[in-house]
Amino acid sequence: MRFTVTGIYSSAVSKILVDKGYEATQLSQTLVQRLGIQAIEDAPDVYIRDLSRGQGVAIIGENARKVGEDLCAELEEIATLHIPKVYGAVYKARITEKVRRGYLIELDDRLGFLRSRRPEYEVSAVQVTGYSRSMSKLLLTDAVRIRKGGAEAIRTGRGSYDQHLPKGWRWRRSGDDLENTEVAEQASDIEESVQSPEVPDGRAILQGRDYVELVFGAGVKPRLDEWRRKLTPTMNYHHYLKSLGASYSAFVDFGERVQPLISDKFDAILSESIVKGVYPRHGEKVRITHIKPDGVDIQRWPATVVHSDEATVIVKRNIRSSGLYDGLDVDRFPGDQAVTEFRVGEWFSITTYTRRDGSDVGSYANISTPPEICKDFIRYIDLYVDVVRTPEGVETVDVEQLEDAYAKGLITQSLHDKAVEAAKKAEAALSSS
Repeated sequence: MRFTVTGIYSSAVSKILVDKGYEATQLSQTLVQRLGIQAIEDAPDVYIRDLSRGQGVAIIGENARKVGEDLCAELEEIATLHIPKVYGAVYKARITEKVRRGYLIELDDRLGFLRSRRPEYEVSAVQVTGYSRSMSKLLLTDAVRIRKGGAEAIRTGRGSYDQHLPKGWRWRRSGDDLENTEVAEQASDIEESVQSPEVPDGRAILQGRDYVELVFGAGVKPRLDEWRRKLTPTMNYHHYLKSLGASYSAFVDFGERVQPLISDKFDAILSESIVKGVYPRHGEKVRITHIKPDGVDIQRWPATVVHSDEATVIVKRNIRSSGLYDGLDVDRFPGDQAVTEFRVGEWFSITTYTRRDGSDVGSYANISTPPEICKDFIRYIDLYVDVVRTPEGVETVDVEQLEDAYAKGLITQSLHDKAVEAAKKAEAALSSS
């Protein structure tokens, strides 16, 4: 099976897959040299690329799930989202709602988002281009593209005409006669389905490829460092820092250039730089990113840092709305405060809620992968199960959600077992507090 990969995890992922017998194709020259393989340019069976914000990788292709399973077996602490036969799929559009900057569109049993200023009557067919965790929706384009080998055509819907393509299509590039014929036939089939009253709106008219997301927990990054180190000199925290954004990525590039010159002092300098330069400091604000294995990212209200050192970051949030505290089943009021303690390497964080007058409401231990911390955000993968402390005592809740996620393949055996172990530890911590 052939794969191609790009992004910050490309060296480590390539090494893992090549060692498992996969064949690499269409790689950068640098990566070909690192792997010590012969460069080939054949079409890959799967494409692997970074997720937005460096959370992990997306795998696209007919064998995406098998590749994902092999990477999970090696790296373990991964949340997996699998959406079969969807990437690149073409649907007859059924608009359900006009929203800011575009439309929500029904796609069989899912919803997609199309960013468009076109009027509704011009949106007749859409194609899946990806998935948005922040919206928990498929991402769409109305510029449908069909490609076979070197031939590619695009649906413009603006009346352009070619003798080989249906009206409203144009060539982006031409291939050989067979490739051109296959593209033209597929474009004609799509156009016929769009125009046919017998094809319901919202129905898939061209099947796509499997789409798999692997979201990496904090413990995966050091393992990836070890795999990359088999190919090229790699400093500690390489993938952790790379995943934090462009400025941190530049720091890594610089660090790996100077590491050979100060090797005896480098690790001490690096650790101090991370604490002073990467972690948020007292008084600064950070976003809390709550990543759900089922494909939803929740951005919590910005929190203010009240303590930060190499082992612990404590943040405070002012509650702005009424309702109920999840898990505690206690009323929430504007003016309440939530103080959360994140410990580096710990599989749970404890939030204590108080009223405006300082009286105690209760505590909540969120079971998750250890937090990834930087000046802009604190993020982690939520593992569903939680532990709560109320005046009635300490209780573990939502265990059934954890078991359901494991049964559906959203989390690995390793994550499941770590969550169970962390819940017991959190029970002991809340019982003694």
